[in-house]
Amino acid sequence: MTFTNRLGEALAPFLLWLRSLGFFEWYVYVPVMTLASIGIFWSLTKKLDSNGTFSGSRAQRHTMWLAAYYGLCFLATNLLAVAFKTLIVEELDYPIRVWFEAYVGPLHFFILSVVIAYLAVLVRNSPDRLDRTLGFYVQAGLIAGYGVGVFRIVNEPISLLEPTNGLSGFVLCAYCALCNYDLYKRFRASRGMSNSSKAY
Repeated sequence: MTFTNRLGEALAPFLLWLRSLGFFEWYVYVPVMTLASIGIFWSLTKKLDSNGTFSGSRAQRHTMWLAAYYGLCFLATNLLAVAFKTLIVEELDYPIRVWFEAYVGPLHFFILSVVIAYLAVLVRNSPDRLDRTLGFYVQAGLIAGYGVGVFRIVNEPISLLEPTNGLSGFVLCAYCALCNYDLYKRFRASRGMSNSSKAY
């Protein structure tokens, strides 16, 4: 067994245990992590219903935003599985060794950290400094997401038969744009609240 970087070597016993369970087969980890994402989403919706997220105009698009937020929960759980999976060379989808294999796992952990930061912004729904810092971190991740989306559109074939290639670039850019709109509306509203409180 070969690991892609030192993190993989440090986690070797855990990774080998997961592999022995067959967890890294997509038909195992996708259903398992999807069930986990549903549990996280259920907890998230309870919090969002009580913290004022769906007040005002956002309430009119309640279903759309719930779908977008479930996407974050789905990403969080499945990114975790793929991040662990890509620490093992034999689990990578490349037919030959590639120069960037050491960075694939850490990249997935970075994306996971962005998703967790976004979920924290949703749960807290607060205009304080920590939330703004988390928002800037999420924005940095979204910029990287746009870059990946554009790279796929430009460099990979676009076909309905292979939606994970170039076509996924359009989906990724659209989802990043939706998240950007959410952040803009959220922090614009919080700025308005803080300004009104200063007026008093």
